[in-house]
Amino acid sequence: MPAGFMRLIDSLESLDLSDSPSPRVLTAGVFDGLHLAHQSLVHLTLRAAHREKPGGTAIVLTFANHPLSVLAPAYVPKKLLSAQRKAVLLDRMGVDVLVMPEFTPAVAAITPERFVEEILVRKCRINHLVVGFDYRFGVSGTGDTRFLTEAGRLQRFQVEVAAAVTHEEWTVSSTRIRELIEEGRVHLASEMLGRPYELCGPTVRGYGRGTQLGFPTANLVFDPSFAIPASGVYAVQVLLAGRVHGGMMNIGSSPTFAGTEYRPEVFLFDYEGEGLYGRELRVYFIERLREERKFPSAAALRERLGVDEVMARAVLESKGGIDLAL
Repeated sequence: MPAGFMRLIDSLESLDLSDSPSPRVLTAGVFDGLHLAHQSLVHLTLRAAHREKPGGTAIVLTFANHPLSVLAPAYVPKKLLSAQRKAVLLDRMGVDVLVMPEFTPAVAAITPERFVEEILVRKCRINHLVVGFDYRFGVSGTGDTRFLTEAGRLQRFQVEVAAAVTHEEWTVSSTRIRELIEEGRVHLASEMLGRPYELCGPTVRGYGRGTQLGFPTANLVFDPSFAIPASGVYAVQVLLAGRVHGGMMNIGSSPTFAGTEYRPEVFLFDYEGEGLYGRELRVYFIERLREERKFPSAAALRERLGVDEVMARAVLESKGGIDLAL
């Protein structure tokens, strides 16, 4: 099925895939970052479902919210991706059906046996299940890959357990990616994500200091429930009204001006469009150029910003543009 025709099901109650083409191949997980390891599971699912013409049904079962937001709200991790963007990316990967309900206390109470019998077998009618090596499910996470393998044997569906995906010396995981982002190592986080890390936010009025320095910036507000890169100056690509602009972003509190209020602000290179106040920007973080620091004067800061711009332009030129299909 071509991208753009994915079926979205947002409740388990309305789930019924009995008339979907066979083989029905499903992968399940939180997929909170949709990083390289998650993508590997999706690709295995697509390959198994579409191996033969006219092809079967590739199904992804995930959640619109993180399970810890219900199970242990104090420990819910920072988001790497919104539910809406997760759906868009899965659609573009070629998934046929996305089952993405809210994780609720009722969902948390589903036993492993009921999950298999009611959801996988009766509602989804699966022929093939793809899961990660560390996949756990059901009440208190009591279901695991060993349970699924035995259940598949009894219920006559194939279970495929995928190995860990590594990058350099690390296992690719959402936890590690969050750590890298919060350390400012966005280039490495992006390599594990398989795409640049992104944040969206509206522009708001600032103090106008950037204009006075010759680098007019747009101040943004980022949702604090998402992972925010460490303070510093970054080379970025910015999506605005369907067009991508190169730029550089400062995240911090403007210590040169004795600032105390945290604020992200972005300077778009060669931008000659309308004013940016009140508009929504999507910022792709490409590379951190330096830490934020206090300069002895506005003139010294202006000189350093000129150096930052040269560095940012060189980084962006070497990396190439953003694929808008992402």
